[in-house]
Amino acid sequence: MASGTEDAYPWRVTINANDPRPAYLQVADDLRRRIQSGDDYRPGDRLPSIRALAKEYEIAPQTVQNALRELRYAGLVNSQQGRAFFVRDAGKEAGVAPDIGTLADRLADVERQLQELRNRVDSLEVRE
Repeated sequence: MASGTEDAYPWRVTINANDPRPAYLQVADDLRRRIQSGDDYRPGDRLPSIRALAKEYEIAPQTVQNALRELRYAGLVNSQQGRAFFVRDAGKEAGVAPDIGTLADRLADVERQLQELRNRVDSLEVRE
């Protein structure tokens, strides 16, 4: 690893291949820690871009997207379509409904899971 990279990302967390959690959950947990500690990110702060986080963690951008989706579900970040992710201020936003992007993502996940279940049921019915 080049020294410039080490200086740019002194907090770099490597993805542990022996960890039973998928990479996106390892990243989500690390970002959650960094948000909750307040040392790296505070309420209202803009998170680095997906591309920058992918470079920082040395993973694919889609993996970062999945990690950020987890943080959105947990209410730690808000997303502004096409702009960025921001750390939520839990105190100010208590009782506020999730943003439309979060709801759309949740709905898409539920639909995907439902389709997977339908496919599994169909395959079981074919066996009988």
